[in-house]
Amino acid sequence: MSKETKLAKKEAKAAKKAAKAEKNQAAAYDKLVKKIEKKNAKLEKKANKKNKPFVPLEIPTQEEAFAATASGESNAKKIFEMIVLILLIAYLGYFCYMFANFTMPPFVKAQPETTTVEEGGGTPAEYDRYENIHEVTTSPDYSVADAKAYLKQVLHDNWKTLGYSSDPSGGSINYTNNITKVNNADCFVFTAGNKTYAVSMKLQSCYLLKNGKYTPLTFHQDNYLY
Repeated sequence: MSKETKLAKKEAKAAKKAAKAEKNQAAAYDKLVKKIEKKNAKLEKKANKKNKPFVPLEIPTQEEAFAATASGESNAKKIFEMIVLILLIAYLGYFCYMFANFTMPPFVKAQPETTTVEEGGGTPAEYDRYENIHEVTTSPDYSVADAKAYLKQVLHDNWKTLGYSSDPSGGSINYTNNITKVNNADCFVFTAGNKTYAVSMKLQSCYLLKNGKYTPLTFHQDNYLY
């Protein structure tokens, strides 16, 4: 196909397209004119009813009508392009802010994998050594003063059962500077009211010396401490 033929076909296609656009434009203009005439008829009827002068809406020429339409489309396109530009600028600003405030997370060394031993052999499993994170909760050793205060309370609460005629807790309770072992427990030895008592360092038991032996204090068939 020669260059002249291609050019002729192109021109024919453009002419056909222009004719179609002109036809559509003419139809649209005709529709616009009918709409304005219809509106003028309503306005005239309304003006006559109110005895007012009728001022009809001006019917633009076809060129004026579509020039205004083209201008409106151009303004709308400009507004759309401006909105897109604003959004792009905002996105770029947000990206720059996030990049400036980005902090690299700390590097965490991967833990070695542990393997389990299967029947028939294999690599032995590795286990972390157990460490107790809690404090030892065994009973502590108390002082002589704590043991003396405890014995004073025992005497005050049970002086009648112990065979005293009056409460001896108000009198002197003397530490003999001796420590004896009773039932495998180290005990402070005290004298009070002409009797000898032993109080364990952990305040878990109290004993009365009778006939050369330390026996637990018993009240109503129950040991005072256990």
